[in-house]
Amino acid sequence: MTSTASLKNKFKQASSVFAWDLKACTGTITVYSILAAVFTTIILTLCIVLGSLFAEGMGSDKWAFIDTSIDFFQIIASMMIYFLTIIFTIIYTVQIYSYQHSKRKVDLYGSLPISRSVLFLSKSASAYIFSLAPAMFFLGIIFIISICFGRPLTNEALSVYLKLLMGTLACISAYGLASVCCGTTLNSVIMFLAVCVVYPLSAMFIKGVIGGFFMGFYSGIFKDNFIMNALNPLAAYDGINVGYWLIFSVVCIFASVYLVKNRRMERAQESFAYYLPCHIIKVLIAFLVGMFLGVLFGSLNVFGYGYLGFVFGFVLGSVPAFVIAHLIFYKGFSKLFQTSIPLAGLIIIVISLMAVINYDVFGYNEFVPNMDNVQSAGFIDGDNFYKVNNESLGKVVKDSSEDFTDKEKINSIISVHSEILDQSDFSSVRKFQNVWVEMVTDNLPFQLGYFDYTFSYKLNNGQVVKRIYRNTDVESEYITGANIYDLLKTKEYTEKYTAFMAADIDDIACVEVKFNSEEYFRINNQNADAQDCKKIIETFRKDFEADKSDVSSVLAPLSYIDYSYDGYYYEDYEDIELYKNYDPDSFCLIEIKTSYAGLNGGDYNNIFDFLSSNMVLSELSSKTEIYVIPKSYTDTLAVLREVGVLNSNDELQKNSSNYQWIG
Repeated sequence: MTSTASLKNKFKQASSVFAWDLKACTGTITVYSILAAVFTTIILTLCIVLGSLFAEGMGSDKWAFIDTSIDFFQIIASMMIYFLTIIFTIIYTVQIYSYQHSKRKVDLYGSLPISRSVLFLSKSASAYIFSLAPAMFFLGIIFIISICFGRPLTNEALSVYLKLLMGTLACISAYGLASVCCGTTLNSVIMFLAVCVVYPLSAMFIKGVIGGFFMGFYSGIFKDNFIMNALNPLAAYDGINVGYWLIFSVVCIFASVYLVKNRRMERAQESFAYYLPCHIIKVLIAFLVGMFLGVLFGSLNVFGYGYLGFVFGFVLGSVPAFVIAHLIFYKGFSKLFQTSIPLAGLIIIVISLMAVINYDVFGYNEFVPNMDNVQSAGFIDGDNFYKVNNESLGKVVKDSSEDFTDKEKINSIISVHSEILDQSDFSSVRKFQNVWVEMVTDNLPFQLGYFDYTFSYKLNNGQVVKRIYRNTDVESEYITGANIYDLLKTKEYTEKYTAFMAADIDDIACVEVKFNSEEYFRINNQNADAQDCKKIIETFRKDFEADKSDVSSVLAPLSYIDYSYDGYYYEDYEDIELYKNYDPDSFCLIEIKTSYAGLNGGDYNNIFDFLSSNMVLSELSSKTEIYVIPKSYTDTLAVLREVGVLNSNDELQKNSSNYQWIG
């Protein structure tokens, strides 16, 4: 029926609906409250007790560790509330929207003086309030406990509750749309869970296939990108792409209101009220299972050729998956053949597209430009690269296309690129095997050795062509040409891609001045030594920029020097006497170490600071570079004398606490 009630009456109607839902969900809310209270008490007790015991064992101030314990309590308790709220949000939502799947309830609500849209929106608001109100109550409890111990809420704890605001709205609106389209609660739950699981996994397979078959291709799309989770409302709980999820929620709500107005009441307890979403979900499920078996059989080289194994596996997986999904949704074989047209289209499209990319119809994998068609080019070696900001790898590589304009350097880049392609395995089975790698490594930060080499070319027509080869694509020990080191030992490359020239000075942990690997003088970039460290780096950079000679002799880490000892050959970068054989102007070595906070020095206020510094990530992210300081860099040598690294005889100042000898 059409409602002509005033806004005031609609509010009263909504209040009545809220009261009915509150009565129906009282038991669920009680269970949530009991679990939250018990877990919060247990977490608080354990944090305090363990913190006290640890302080006693360390012989440290008990109250300092109590502060740390409360910080841990805030984060752990908040995360517990976070996951508990997600689970109960789904429970509340299923309970509240179940009225659409019962003919008796539909008839009952239809006889009341309330419009379908007001009823639906009122129930949506009830689900949102029931989900967030208890969570915010326990946030208040955690806040009060923290204040009693003199600790404010940490940013990590507060962020948990901000994520709940958006995530809860997205999940309720998405499930509401599913419930309107479905005729039963079971189908609504299955459709919601299928979207949350099947869509992101399907997106990962698509991304994996693109990365696995087009070697050197870099999309810049990671698993937390909104494209990878565009239809997965649970991803809204991550607290990123808030704008997208807000639009997503609004669209779902408006679509639900429109559909609920036109929903035929007799559709309750039937399979579906609207069939289009069902067809989409069945196709997605068939695609996911088909891709899993197809890529698996392709990577196992079934039938002796990867593509043939994929075709067999995709058909073997997609057809039964489609039939099983149909049986679950329709409770039988009704309309199976009539609704199988999308499955046939899916199989034809996927097999055709996979044939195109498997046989590399457009020649993407083996493309190397002709030197006559290249204006400028760029090359980056993953082992000699320092990321200085948050720019995407794709942008960094694209910008590198203008690094070298010299024809000789461009020819060197093309030669290295060609050598990589000559060593690469472009077989069908290898491509399918690469798909799994691309799927599981899709979110590794590229500065942690995510790539070996990148190439970028600016062609005469203005087009920029770039290739980024991961560690899984290239057997780097087979790439030998001297061309690589000729490129890296250039001033252009050093100034743009090394920590020595490109890193923020505050990101440099320390510098070490040495004449050999057993004796060195370390200057930490912290506390009293910080100014001396900065002064050395700044002066060394100025000398390097002013150097008009061939600077390759300064770039020690890129010089392979072998010497014989007991019949064996070793690579050594830490003996200045070896460099003097190549350039008499060499005076000493300087080693520059970069890291994230906490890696160097171990200066932590408490356990929480230690753990939150993520030592493993810092170790992987640290970088060490060694350079030669020539005698001609007089300003740098003067600063080394000034800060006490060198004595009057230009030897290492051995009477300093910063001097270290390994013997």
